[in-house]
Amino acid sequence: MVLFQLLAFKEDENSAMPFIKVAITVACYLITLFLMPPLTAVFGMHAGPVQVIVTESLMLLAVLILNRLYIKQHIRLLPTNTMSELRKNGVPLGLTIIVLLIFFRNHLNQFLISLLLSLIVAITEEYTFRGIIFTTLLSRCLKQFTTIRATIAAMIAAALIFAAMHLTNLLSQPVWSVFCQVLYVIGLGLLLAAIYLITGNLLGAIGVHWLIDFSSFYSQGVNSVPSVINGPVEALLKGLFLDALFIGIATFILISKRWKLLHLLDNENKIGR
Repeated sequence: MVLFQLLAFKEDENSAMPFIKVAITVACYLITLFLMPPLTAVFGMHAGPVQVIVTESLMLLAVLILNRLYIKQHIRLLPTNTMSELRKNGVPLGLTIIVLLIFFRNHLNQFLISLLLSLIVAITEEYTFRGIIFTTLLSRCLKQFTTIRATIAAMIAAALIFAAMHLTNLLSQPVWSVFCQVLYVIGLGLLLAAIYLITGNLLGAIGVHWLIDFSSFYSQGVNSVPSVINGPVEALLKGLFLDALFIGIATFILISKRWKLLHLLDNENKIGR
């Protein structure tokens, strides 16, 4: 609490405070990421899905507390009409869940683990990198640049930070694999920011992130045959292709200029035009 009080001084238009908040958020994320595995190992949770789920859950709790006490960025996880939509689409949603359970019945355990793991990762990363970091950078950039320049600058900066966090995989993966992963994640970060920008809430970004991670976690768990894309050149080509795809979709979204997030930020008087 003392740290939060010391840092919470009044910021003006030229203040570096938003960047300090971003740096503190990144530090909180990294500290939790590196501390949790050895701490969970003490309680018998060795490397595996359970340890990852516990670690991601504690990381989400850490950034939630940080945002509540210090960052104070208002983040919308769901659209305002969520309950109304659930009531109208409850039956189709229930039938979809039943169909999925039947379709994946031969690998139900792996399906449920992959579902939970990918969901908690998606929520944690979207809340941290789009909800806190991207929104904080966007609010700051809009005070200095035009709307388009500020939006693009904030998207690129947040995507680079998101990609840089994946460099931690160098501890367990080959350099070429991590490089290709970082390349691909830059495009993904831009796409997820564009989705958040146009919807004004994190549900869409979480959904896309969850689908991508779920397909990866589930396929790795049930496939005993090595992936066809298992070399540096193949991985690089895959990364470039996905990057182009994600950036293309993000560009298409931005062209619409229906950026609901900007209107919501304006309504909260967080942006000085």
